[in-house]
Amino acid sequence: MSSYNKGRLTACCLCLVALLLTGCWDKLEINKWAFVQATAIDLSANGQLRLTNQIYKPNTMGASSMSPSSEASFFNISSENTTIYGASQMASNEIGRKLQWSHMETIIISEAFARSRNIGEVLDFFSRSNEPKSTLTIVIVKGDAGSYLDVKPLEENSVGKQLASSIETAHMYTGMSLVVSLTDLSILAKQQEATFVVPYLPSMGMSAFPRTPTFALFRFPEGKLVDIVPVSRAPFLLMLMNRYQSGHVNIPCGEGNDNGQGSEAFKIESLRSTIKPRLIDDRLTVRIDVEVSGSVKELVCTSIITEEDVSSFTDKISKKLENQLYSTVAYLQEKEADVLGVSTHLHRWHNSQWKTLRKNWRERFKQAKFEINVHVRLSNTGIDSGQPFTANEPP
Repeated sequence: MSSYNKGRLTACCLCLVALLLTGCWDKLEINKWAFVQATAIDLSANGQLRLTNQIYKPNTMGASSMSPSSEASFFNISSENTTIYGASQMASNEIGRKLQWSHMETIIISEAFARSRNIGEVLDFFSRSNEPKSTLTIVIVKGDAGSYLDVKPLEENSVGKQLASSIETAHMYTGMSLVVSLTDLSILAKQQEATFVVPYLPSMGMSAFPRTPTFALFRFPEGKLVDIVPVSRAPFLLMLMNRYQSGHVNIPCGEGNDNGQGSEAFKIESLRSTIKPRLIDDRLTVRIDVEVSGSVKELVCTSIITEEDVSSFTDKISKKLENQLYSTVAYLQEKEADVLGVSTHLHRWHNSQWKTLRKNWRERFKQAKFEINVHVRLSNTGIDSGQPFTANEPP
């Protein structure tokens, strides 16, 4: 037989064998998976990792009535080990199914763990596997993280999804939070030194998401919690970071009236901040320009009819924002926490200067002089006129 015919015969045989091998010999059927919806991480009493997983449990049909079961669609299971992988294996043994991470929305880490251990220890497992979504949300919580999985979600079908959705909404519409994903932290962990913030839930009531979220301040490579950002500073921190999407500012009627009695509301529709660091006589100076555009949402004591009225109104907003931004910068300098990205800017655009500054960067940042300028533009006063609802005089 010629070599050509031998080749054709061999090819035909291989095709026949391939047809016989189309089955997946190592395939795991769906009834062998336990789909994780959210994961909570705490420290156990003996210092081990306590992993609490919320597992999806499909509703079954009653055998006699053939009606949907009223059972909850998920259950929680906890396991302890010195590693996340070890704890997950123990959970699989107890359930009788292999944990599957592709549907997980949120990783919840307790404050106690974040203060005493490097969060990179637990995030390594999730970033190393190809199952978890790289976009899943990371959040730090006060108290026991596992107990958050016992809260009934308000709108979503799981606590993990509720938390992720609430944080995203708070970021997009109220300027009170920031979505931080597994990918974000993976990138930061590769830098020589990175200061960053992660959403922090200071309390838990009837809702899985508190009304006053803020941030936990971290620094790699230590990976431990540095401080909890005061709630009042959260939106202004986002402004300085140029991560503020939308929100509002309350302007009190009269000096020193910050108790909510007689206040007006200005909606921030867009905000852009730019950072320009420079060295002057070997001292670091950082200029921050903030451009704000928005509209009136409530008027109580101000009439906005003339150009002078508009200028006076926007000046009040600019002054208030500048004061709050300066106060927030002072807080960051006290904590030596450059979450604003000043070092990144220097490294990228002034590399020769950065090589000198990086040796004692935390102290340099602490001693830096900041100049903040806020410019506010009023886009409209709403459907009504530029006068308060109770104004007696016509416009």
